[in-house]
Amino acid sequence: MSALSAEQAVREPILNSWRRCQDAGLNPGAFKARLLDDMDFDSILVRAAQPILDRLQTDIAGTPSGVFLSDASGVLARRVLGNTSIRSAADALGVIPGFSYAESDIGTNAVGTALLERRTYQVTGSEHLWAELQKFAAVGSPVLNPLTGCVEGVVCLASLSEQMDAQVRAMIRRSAHEVEQSLLDLSTSREQALFRRFLNSGAATVVPATMPPDLCQRDRLALEDAAVRLVAQGREAVEEIALADGRTATVVAQVIAGPADLTGVAVQAWFS
Repeated sequence: MSALSAEQAVREPILNSWRRCQDAGLNPGAFKARLLDDMDFDSILVRAAQPILDRLQTDIAGTPSGVFLSDASGVLARRVLGNTSIRSAADALGVIPGFSYAESDIGTNAVGTALLERRTYQVTGSEHLWAELQKFAAVGSPVLNPLTGCVEGVVCLASLSEQMDAQVRAMIRRSAHEVEQSLLDLSTSREQALFRRFLNSGAATVVPATMPPDLCQRDRLALEDAAVRLVAQGREAVEEIALADGRTATVVAQVIAGPADLTGVAVQAWFS
């Protein structure tokens, strides 16, 4: 098969990831999951996700499947496993809490690549660059902090099967949303008050909670950087960002004031 026909046979989201890995100089023959020794296994994300993981463990009991939770950097924080076959396979590869599954460490995968893409991401068999992962089919969905919009981590289901059907993808998306709601429930009363204040303002319905799916990775990062910068300034401000497709993003920071001394900054974007 020619290089051109091979590229045409690969799904575009996977091809984008492969190109990122190639540009970064990653060597598929040298991949190895990296162990980090400073992981917080009792973070607010872990506590928010635990009830959802407990339920999923019941759902996958006796199957060759596992559900994995990562933090925002792609380091695994929790896992629940179905049967002994998935446990043996996961243990052999280091699919274990404390190990990094960032795309920059092990190439295309449903945890690290979902983090970069900020959307539900499926990787099946040979779509993994690391040959050892090609026995798995996996789908990961990012967990967004409902108060900040930042990606907190990923909920991922991996299985020793050939395909992931639409029902599994929907289950993982739903589970990620449930973790997001749990994060909101665990936030402080001050944060919740500011969030309710923002939702009750007319501006809250103007812009969707997530970025448009057609934005390239560079534009997504530029918008995230602008949002962080504007929030850090702590005042009302406007920035315009030229996007790769010729559109302009107008990023607006709005001060949200609540009762007593409650204040915060909400950031929205318009595309033209």
